[in-house]
Amino acid sequence: MTPPDPTPTPADLRPRLLDQVAAFRYVAAENAPNYRAILEVFVEAKAHYVIELRPPELLERLARSNLHFAFPEVADLDRHLDQLAEWGNLQRAHDTGTVSRVEDFYRRRYIYRLTAIGEAAHRAVREVEATVGRSGSLQVSMLHEVRQSLEALAEAARGANAPGLVRALHRLRGAFESLTQEANLFLGDLDRHAGTERVEEERFLAHKQALLVYLGRFLEDLRRLRSELAERVAEVDQLGPARFLALAVTAAELPPSVDGADLPARWQAEERERWAGIHAWFAGDAAGPPRVERLHSVAVEAVVRLTRALSRLNERRIRAVDRAADFRTLASWFSECASAEDAHALWASAFGLYSARHFHLVEDDPERTRPSESWWDAAPVDVPIRLRTRGAVIRSGRPPPADDFSDGRTWTAALRRRERAQIEAAKTRFAGRGPIRLSDLAELDAAEFEQLLALLDEALATPRSADGSRQARTVDGALEVVLIPPAGSRDWVSLRTPSGLLRCLDYQLCVTGLSGRAEATSGGGG
Repeated sequence: MTPPDPTPTPADLRPRLLDQVAAFRYVAAENAPNYRAILEVFVEAKAHYVIELRPPELLERLARSNLHFAFPEVADLDRHLDQLAEWGNLQRAHDTGTVSRVEDFYRRRYIYRLTAIGEAAHRAVREVEATVGRSGSLQVSMLHEVRQSLEALAEAARGANAPGLVRALHRLRGAFESLTQEANLFLGDLDRHAGTERVEEERFLAHKQALLVYLGRFLEDLRRLRSELAERVAEVDQLGPARFLALAVTAAELPPSVDGADLPARWQAEERERWAGIHAWFAGDAAGPPRVERLHSVAVEAVVRLTRALSRLNERRIRAVDRAADFRTLASWFSECASAEDAHALWASAFGLYSARHFHLVEDDPERTRPSESWWDAAPVDVPIRLRTRGAVIRSGRPPPADDFSDGRTWTAALRRRERAQIEAAKTRFAGRGPIRLSDLAELDAAEFEQLLALLDEALATPRSADGSRQARTVDGALEVVLIPPAGSRDWVSLRTPSGLLRCLDYQLCVTGLSGRAEATSGGGG
């Protein structure tokens, strides 16, 4: 048998089992509003130095509050109080103060008080609720506070001032936690501010402009302070964190340990970890460059997105007509026309063109089209290329005979057919196949690569939705594109194309053909 290790493992170094915390069960229980109302009354009572409450007093305080609760019977309140006591939020004891007869000992008489665990759990729930909806901020003042705290820390370390070291460490920790917490909240909400576009609200446009100015001012201050902060961190690092932390722990005023744990060693270990985090933020570490560069790059990216969004919004405000949307709507109206007369009336109402300059051209075969036949059903008339491209016409006299471009038209038509066939073949690589990972494509030909770039361009030009995906429709309205980003920011893929390697994020692409548009296209292309 192997003899046991004579050196016992300290309690603070043993693996911790992170099990469920019963004190938080009241938040997700079936009658959560009732439980939360009870604990809210206990917390408010303790704030006024009332540490114990009886059920009648609790009911009275609940009635005076504006909290939502429902206790049809007194037994319901007792059941809720017993459950909170079982979870550890409340502590109950027999209420001997109201006993006046022997029979009272056999009745249910309890008095309740809020436990430390219950108060901490409710405080955490309040903090979570206060965090919901907060947008955070980029605090330049905290950058100045961090710099001044580092200067005070270096000065105390050089002077071997133990109390000064403790004060400087506490000041540095408070400033750094405030900086990182607010920046995390702000950056988490920045995509929603920068990506959403609404033209109809002047207030929303002004908010984007103010946000752009806010980010620009922060970037200017950050560029100026980054080098100073890195120098202060290097200066403190040269003084030896292990040495001045060993000195600072003598003035940390730690309480005596109950379980025999080495509190000074624990305090020094925690402070070393905090200093390593600050060092990694402003001076970098073995894992990568300074983390403040990430903050800088995210802010710069947000400025670029905001600038583009504002340009698009201003363009839409200046341009009164969104032509792509109007033509799609008009095409749907034409497809719904029941007769040629309705189509003629819609054409006249939409464009106001009652005659065309090429209608005077004489057909080669006059008997090809009956005079009574509508142009909607008639075969198309060959229009000279010069007239189509430049609009030049002869004002008077008989027009000269048109040049014979039949060979060129035949070659152009064949070229267009080949191009259309390539495009349709490329679309079948993506459309109607469900979600496709770009990593599953591996290699693309020229037409497929061009179509992929067009689909990505359509999707990336639209703002992100709440889940991070982007949804767009192609210009011709034939395809709907959904682009889903990968779960990890390092999921990259390299696609082999005739133009070289395309390296991009491993997006998930879902291309769906719109049936109505597809039928119209197939019906008119014969």
